[in-house]
Amino acid sequence: MTVTMSLMMLILLSLVAAGLQASRIACGRAQAVNGIDVGLYSLFSEYDEQLLEQYHLFFLDGSYGNGSMNPAQMINQMEYYMKPVLSSGLTRCRVLACGIDGFRLASDEKGKAVQQQMIRFMKENLGVSAIEAIRDRMEESKNILNRQEEIRDFGISENVPEETEPMEGISENNNPLEIVRNIRNNGFLGMAMPSGSMISEKQIEAQGTVSRRELQTGMGDFSWQDSGNSALDKLWVQEYILEHMSSYIDQETDGALDYEVEYILGGKASDKENLSYVVNRLLLMREAANIAYLYTDSQRRAELEACAAALSFLTLIPEGMVLVQAILAAGWAYVESLSDVRCLLAGGKVPLMKNRTSWRTQLSNLGVRDVSTESTGLDYEEYLRILFSMSSKEKTVMRALDVMELNLRMLPGKENFSIDTCTDAVSFSFQIQGPEGKKWQADRSYTYDM
Repeated sequence: MTVTMSLMMLILLSLVAAGLQASRIACGRAQAVNGIDVGLYSLFSEYDEQLLEQYHLFFLDGSYGNGSMNPAQMINQMEYYMKPVLSSGLTRCRVLACGIDGFRLASDEKGKAVQQQMIRFMKENLGVSAIEAIRDRMEESKNILNRQEEIRDFGISENVPEETEPMEGISENNNPLEIVRNIRNNGFLGMAMPSGSMISEKQIEAQGTVSRRELQTGMGDFSWQDSGNSALDKLWVQEYILEHMSSYIDQETDGALDYEVEYILGGKASDKENLSYVVNRLLLMREAANIAYLYTDSQRRAELEACAAALSFLTLIPEGMVLVQAILAAGWAYVESLSDVRCLLAGGKVPLMKNRTSWRTQLSNLGVRDVSTESTGLDYEEYLRILFSMSSKEKTVMRALDVMELNLRMLPGKENFSIDTCTDAVSFSFQIQGPEGKKWQADRSYTYDM
């Protein structure tokens, strides 16, 4: 009986020992997994605080302030965070090897990672219904602009009456054609600026920006992060930029440029050049709309005919009335467009389709003057939306990265900051030694989108 019980106890003790060993190994495996998770979470908790605070973007600076991607430092940080977890308890583990299989940078694939975070932020804060309303307004505006382009391209189709009463007051000293020529020669930017306004003199070194220099690139395959393309993506990006970047009508900023939105549209090296680019685009847009109105409004057509008759009589070339009308219409529309842009830059609104009430200038006394701002129509920001709809989404994102990098470099201790060293996704491989000399291989990826 004693021998039998002793044998049974021996077997039971062997089973218990085997169970304890298996439990210890299983516990060690769990501890290894826990150590990897703690290391990943701790590593990515080192995200760039200023980038998050100013632009609501989660990225880890993979250069650690040096401006050059440093994967070795990321590995060291990872092992540093893992060691306290792995070395604790009875099932002590240790890292035999840790390596990076891949990482994705903010500037990779024309800023795809940044674009995804922009879209995610705006979806959470703006909502799909709001962006759909913006899309509908944009489509309506584009349809109006297309119709106006067609009217302008068709030209003046009505016949000039054989007997037209010349407009009074037209003379060599009050010749609308000469007035328009002088206005054009004086430069459109100065004529379009509201009285008393100042233009920022800030400028940057454009060749060193993200959108122009040779960039550091990531490695590995992160296609599983692609969320696909949506027809609304471009709208999400433009709304993000309008919310986070400054424009002419905003207060002066502490950034590298004051007119950041204008820079994203124009891509020039100075605030003045970017504002000039945007103003010129607005003038072209408004000039087409104003010519279309002049061609279709009977009262304005009668004024054009009367003025053309007076100029033809003044120049003694009556057969040139049709040509003079076309030139007058273009000049009058240009001067009206200058007044429109001046109104927009002063904080007012300008309707896409003019009517007799919203038309500002007079052909008999032509000139660009300060006018009271309108309360109906589209404001400057809404016209910027139209300009964004005509630009490339990828170019827009890359120039937004220019602005972010330039502004962050102005902060103390961030002089070497580079957006092309910021990562949002990393893939690691680990070899960990556990109890009883067991070795485990693990491959883990982490991204801020998880």
